[in-house]
Amino acid sequence: MPNCCIIGSGVIGLSIARELAGRGLSVTVVSRDPPQALASWAAGGIFPAQPPGDSLPPTATPLEQFTFVSDRLHSEWARQLRDETGIDTGLRRCGTLAIATSDDTSEELSADMRRWQRLGVRHQPIATKDLADCEPAVAAAVAAGTIREAVLLPDEVQIRPPRHLAALRASCQHRGVEFLDAVSVTGLQTANGRIEALATDDSTRPILTADQFCITAGAWSEKLLTLLGLHIPTRPWRGQILLQRTAPGFLRRVINIGAGFDYLIPRPDGRLLVGSTIEDAGFDASTTQTELTRLALLLQSLLPKVSFGPPEASWAALRPGTPDGLPVLGQLPGIANGWLATGHYRAGLHLSPATAVVMADSICGEPARHAFEAFSPERLLAPDGLLPH
Repeated sequence: MPNCCIIGSGVIGLSIARELAGRGLSVTVVSRDPPQALASWAAGGIFPAQPPGDSLPPTATPLEQFTFVSDRLHSEWARQLRDETGIDTGLRRCGTLAIATSDDTSEELSADMRRWQRLGVRHQPIATKDLADCEPAVAAAVAAGTIREAVLLPDEVQIRPPRHLAALRASCQHRGVEFLDAVSVTGLQTANGRIEALATDDSTRPILTADQFCITAGAWSEKLLTLLGLHIPTRPWRGQILLQRTAPGFLRRVINIGAGFDYLIPRPDGRLLVGSTIEDAGFDASTTQTELTRLALLLQSLLPKVSFGPPEASWAALRPGTPDGLPVLGQLPGIANGWLATGHYRAGLHLSPATAVVMADSICGEPARHAFEAFSPERLLAPDGLLPH
C-alpha cells in the first residue's frame, strides 16, 4: 500500500509526487488524461519578473510571497531535473516588453508599474521612439501607432511546459513513483473521517488503498470533492493558444499587452506562441475559430510587416480558478488523511515547486517551511461544509 495516492498528473500532482518520493515515501499517481490535455502542458510558460534579493517588502501579499518563494525554487529544480533526467526544461531569463495598445491596457500597465515599484521589481519605461532599438521586430507597430507605451522587464523568465512536465515525470519514475495512466476515479470510500480507498474504472486495479490521498485534478477537483460530500469551487476557464513559426531570434523578448492576458512568446527555435483567451466555457476544452482569428489578428497588429503562413498548431486547455483568485492548498475539512492542491488559475507552473514543498510538509506531518494559511480550503467551504441541496 503506498504512503500517498495523488489524483491528477498535471504539474501540481507531479511536483508533489516528486517531492514526496524524494523524502522516501512510496507514491502512486492516478492519471485520467494524457499530458496534452493538461492545462500545465498547454500553458505559455511565462514567469512574472521577481525582485532581486532574498526577501520582499512587508507590503507583499501572501500570494506575492508564495510566488517569490516558488520562483527561487524553480532555478534549483531546473538544475536538479537536468541532472536527474538529462532534460533541459528551457528555464531561462528572456526579458519582457510590457506594452499598452489602448486606454484599458494603458491603465493595466500603470497598475502593474505601481506593483513593480512596491515590490522592487526591476522595470524601465521605454519611449516609443526608442522601441525599435530595443526590439526591432515591433518597429512597424510603433510606426503605425499601435504601441502607445512600453516598459522593459529584464528579469522575466520563461519555461517550456512540455519539457518541464516530461522532466518531472521522468524524475518521479527515477524516484520510484508508480503511475496508473488512463484511469478514472469512480468513488472515494470513507469511514471515521478518513478516506479508506479509491475506486477506479481500471479492471486490473479497481480499488486502491493508501495512507494519504491528495487531490490535484485542476478544474476537475470540485467534481471529485463531491464524492466526499464537499463543495469547494474550482471553476474552469478556457485558454487558447496559436503557434506560428518565425526565424530564430526574430523576436528577442516576450511581448505582454497590458496585464499580460494577451502575449507573444518567442522560443529559441523560432516558434512563436500567440495567446491567450480567458473564457467561461465550462468543461469544453476545444478551440474555436472566433478566438483563433482574434489571436491571428493580434499577431498581425504587432508584427504588421511579417507574412505568416498557416498556424503550425493551436490548442486549448482549462485553468482551475477560484472565487477569490487564490489557490486552494491544505487538508480537506473533516478528512484526516485527505489533501487538496488546486485553483492555481494561470500560475500553476510558476507556483508548483512551492506548492509541492508545503503540501509535502503537511502530508509528512512536518512544520511548514513557507506560509500558506491564506490558501486553506476551509475559506471556500459552503456554510454547512456540505454540498448545497
